Amino acid sequence: MTSSDARKTDVRGKVEILIAEDSATQREQLQHLLEEHGYAVASAANGREALESARRRKPTLIISDIVMPELDGYGLCKALKSDESLKEVPVILLTSLSDAHDVIFGLECGADNFIRKPYQGDYLLQRIDYLLMNLELRRNQKMRMGIEISLGGQRHFITAERQQILDLLISTYEQATHINKELTTREKELAHSNELLNGLNRIADGLNRATSEREVAETALERALTLPGIQAGWISLREGQSGFRLAAARNLPPALEAPGAMDGECLCRRRLLSRELSSAANILECERLGRTEGDTHGLRYHAAVPLWIGDRTLGVMNLVGPQEGLFTEEELKMLYGVGNQVAEALERARLHEHMERLVEQRTAALTAEVAERKRAEARVMRLNRVYAVLSGINTTIVRTRERQALFEEACRIAVEQGGFRMAWIGLLDPNGLDVAPVARAGADEGYLDKIWLIARDDAPDRCLLVVEALRKDAPIVCNDIGADARMERWREAALQRGYRSLVVFPLHAGDKMAGLLLLYAAETGFFDIEEMRLLAEVAGDISFALDHIEKAEQLDYLAYYDSITGLANRALFQERLAEHLRAADRERDRFAVCIFDVERFKTINDTLGRQAGDALLKQIAARMARAAGDQGRLGRVSADGFAFLLPHLHTEDDAARRLERKLHACFGGPFIVDGRELRVSAKAGLALFPNDATEGETLFANAEAALKKAKQTGDRYLFYTQRMTDAVARNFSLENKLRRALENEEFVLHYQPKVDLETHRFTGMEALIRWRSPELGLVPPIQFIPLMEETGLILEVGAWALRQAAADHRRWTEQGLAAPRIAVNVSAIQLRQRNFVDAVIDAIGRGATPPAIDLELTESLLMEDIRGNAEKLKALQALGVKVAIDDFGTGHSSLSYLATLPVDVLKIDRSFIITMLEDPGSMSLVQTIISLAHSLKLAAVAEGVESEEQAKMLRLLRCDQMQGYLVSKPLPAGEAGALLSRM
Repeated sequence: MTSSDARKTDVRGKVEILIAEDSATQREQLQHLLEEHGYAVASAANGREALESARRRKPTLIISDIVMPELDGYGLCKALKSDESLKEVPVILLTSLSDAHDVIFGLECGADNFIRKPYQGDYLLQRIDYLLMNLELRRNQKMRMGIEISLGGQRHFITAERQQILDLLISTYEQATHINKELTTREKELAHSNELLNGLNRIADGLNRATSEREVAETALERALTLPGIQAGWISLREGQSGFRLAAARNLPPALEAPGAMDGECLCRRRLLSRELSSAANILECERLGRTEGDTHGLRYHAAVPLWIGDRTLGVMNLVGPQEGLFTEEELKMLYGVGNQVAEALERARLHEHMERLVEQRTAALTAEVAERKRAEARVMRLNRVYAVLSGINTTIVRTRERQALFEEACRIAVEQGGFRMAWIGLLDPNGLDVAPVARAGADEGYLDKIWLIARDDAPDRCLLVVEALRKDAPIVCNDIGADARMERWREAALQRGYRSLVVFPLHAGDKMAGLLLLYAAETGFFDIEEMRLLAEVAGDISFALDHIEKAEQLDYLAYYDSITGLANRALFQERLAEHLRAADRERDRFAVCIFDVERFKTINDTLGRQAGDALLKQIAARMARAAGDQGRLGRVSADGFAFLLPHLHTEDDAARRLERKLHACFGGPFIVDGRELRVSAKAGLALFPNDATEGETLFANAEAALKKAKQTGDRYLFYTQRMTDAVARNFSLENKLRRALENEEFVLHYQPKVDLETHRFTGMEALIRWRSPELGLVPPIQFIPLMEETGLILEVGAWALRQAAADHRRWTEQGLAAPRIAVNVSAIQLRQRNFVDAVIDAIGRGATPPAIDLELTESLLMEDIRGNAEKLKALQALGVKVAIDDFGTGHSSLSYLATLPVDVLKIDRSFIITMLEDPGSMSLVQTIISLAHSLKLAAVAEGVESEEQAKMLRLLRCDQMQGYLVSKPLPAGEAGALLSRM
């Protein structure tokens, strides 16, 4: 620990922080974090307790959750700020809510900071240090100020200290960061692309000014090291048929600085000589770095960029970094273009140096040498013009986010910096035949207006070069408009405008052709190999930018619209609902929100396939759009759910009649999907404005509650009533109690023995979950298991039951008891999880060894996904876990599948056991199940045996085992252990 850290710890030790948090787990975690960093900490389980503690202890700072029983965080903060002895104590509010109104409530109650859960520990500590550091300043500068805030259509005037307002506004930064997470990711990707393009641009700029081979090589490497992830590099140039020499190197690690380290062959040089290295490539592990001895600075990978010019290779450029796969495929294509530029620059530099030597050596032929130099310079100037175009367009791509702006700027750069007489870009229509000019620059003078830009053979005024480019999807060159037969129809008009050469480049967006780029030059023969190579890069860069813009637009669309139906998604529909609600409030209009679900949609998906389900959704969306009249009032809000608005209502009967008409218009006739005729129906729920709610979210939630009730009752549609809200509130309260029960370890297991009918020996126990609630007492499973399955809590509680059963078995074994196998019931929610097998293994792996835990599942559950469930159960059987089918006879099993399922036991449902002595039908069914089990080599277990007469009959029927109150009622773990000790 540094002296500075020691001083900070000493200071913190004098600071007492009070925590108000109703979650014991979160309270302990926060207390541990603060104490670990030297703070004195006190804690309270609710707002009321925290207020009393604050008045007693006078803490330096208070951290409070918002959602708490008895007194929430806002109330606690307001009470603290109203107390003369506590109002100077800074208050930090913690919340998992995400509504922007939270900040307004924080300002109104006087909070000093507002941090959203889950939070980073370092960030919380920084905010605490900041508040404590400014505590004295705030006491001396109690300047209060007012601020008017408009939020959700409402205005709030807040009066608070200036520093408090500033701190609270700063603390909202995290929420903005979370909301813009996807945008930030996109910006990072674009920033990476921009950095790469800027790096390539710098390489091109540097090559334009390099005049010697060494200068070209060193400039290329120097600029290449600015590319993302590149830390070192070297350029090897060919000498003779198979030799190489090191032309330049930058930032080589010590191992490669050693004499001879860069000599000899390597994978890149061998592939270059064999012509296998025809494009830029990521080398997974550099052979030269891998075989050398010494410090390599952790560098292992590089990208190899061949330096080609025409059909000749000049060498290879290696760019080295620490990460595997330095560049993407698109970036490698651009790097290949950079390699071509480097090769062009090398060739140009060699030509320049060669010319200098000729001037010195051949003074007698000065006139010819000067002419040759001028021709070479003219060629260099032409190349530089194209380089300028490439550089300018790359710069435009970096800063432009709109398609039209990109096109217009590209045409302007081609004319102004590239010296072309005219440039234009056209986009293809959906049929891929018509081309519509969208941007142009230069001497057009009505030229394009006279050409029919189409690929059909029957169009007399079509441009043959455009037709050829569209059909071949390849660049098409005309280097002499005056002599090319393909330009006969438009030759005179072209020559009048100074056009002498023409090139057509296809543009792509991803894998599809999107349009064309046409460039007209004033020189004949302008488009040679070098120009075409660079101009192909220009077209490729425009295509690259076009693809990125299209993907960005698709992301924006998917954020607000359903990709299958094209309707507004849930978020957009709720935004439109809020707008409609404000307008209706102003105009005193009544309207209804209707939400309906398509019945049996999952069955259609499972039977006919997802493609058929999507086709059905599209047809439903189309019919509802016609019925609704205004598609802006319609949205898809769930997998099989839609919502729409019914405006201008007079009565509930009016709403019912209009809903009936719309549902009949949509579902009255059959749907045709894959040649099949489908008839489907829907259940709906309605909520009225302003009767049922005056806020959009509440109105939408009430309509959902009405829909849920309609699906439960079988009604075709239901209006929302307050009783539904009360039921939802009761379930929500019970859900909160269940969550606290899991945290407070209120669940227990009771064990009911199973015995052999002949020997009366214990053969196993069934673990039955119970909830020992401090408020409700011992709650039976029927009252809380369905809600846990609905909320997903069954996953945590089910895993706990497996762990607890394994732990109890291990404890009994360690006590020397003959602990039998324990069967644990598995819910449908658990079995459907992909990681079900791993979850079971993890749970029981901590307890009984070898595994003595069995699973019990209902037959209906097994039949849901026979193949998938069979694979999961076979994996568990291989580890020694046995499987029983519970409540057998009450479901719908297929005997052909039952014979193949990995099952060990059939448990006869207690309803048959109770009635078998009086009901011959039940007796026959019990006998049949026992015979079936024995024929499949399975054990038969009778549940709910309560009398000796029942046990005697089961022995006569050759049933294997029984369980029930005749043997023992379900016992707590301690009593079950005592029972085992007496056996």
